[in-house]
Amino acid sequence: MKLHSIFTTAFMVASTLNAFAGDFLDSDQPSSLFTLGVRAGVNTSVHTFDSRFFDVWNVNSWGTGIDAGAVFDINLRQYISIQPGFFFESRSGHYSYINAYTDADGEEAQYTQLGKYRGYFLNIPVLISVKFNLASNVKWIVEAGPYLQLKLHSSDNEIIDVMTFPEKDVIALEKVSANSSDFGLKIGSGILVNEHYSFSIHYLAGGRDVWKAPFDGGRNKAWTFTVGYNF
Repeated sequence: MKLHSIFTTAFMVASTLNAFAGDFLDSDQPSSLFTLGVRAGVNTSVHTFDSRFFDVWNVNSWGTGIDAGAVFDINLRQYISIQPGFFFESRSGHYSYINAYTDADGEEAQYTQLGKYRGYFLNIPVLISVKFNLASNVKWIVEAGPYLQLKLHSSDNEIIDVMTFPEKDVIALEKVSANSSDFGLKIGSGILVNEHYSFSIHYLAGGRDVWKAPFDGGRNKAWTFTVGYNF
């Protein structure tokens, strides 16, 4: 009798979990193959400079900007889609660097660089978007995939490196330019309400050196916060 009760209970639990899983993750055919959405919001970002070039003091602060663009869902099932996107982004930040050098008298000295930058970019992510049913009209979204970032324009986006020649007591200035493109990983999560209204948070981790050789190094990092509407 006890063994029968155990099997009955286990069957009921399994049936309940299976039904819950079916409700939580809808694997039915999508109601439409394609979905177009628009997104807008703000970001906070930073791009770093390798500490081996500024070893006394190397600080990069997070700045703010805007994100605006569109996404195009290719729906494979109700719960999963491939989502290319196109975003216009502005990014900003401040930097503070101190480096040491030896002057003409052979004594240690330091020079300081303070500055700010603002750049404008086209960001093209291709994400896998998975939707979990939290309620009849609320879905939890989890997304991840690669992105490509192309620089459109930047101002004050160059570091001035100071090269010293103690024997001549001359300091030469050399511009260190940022690369015009980046690629990396974009991951995020959000909420979709009534199949139309969304709020999302994403993190973007750059995978390419920010600065051109010979001062290569550094990484782009950003958080984005967007609201959207799916048509």
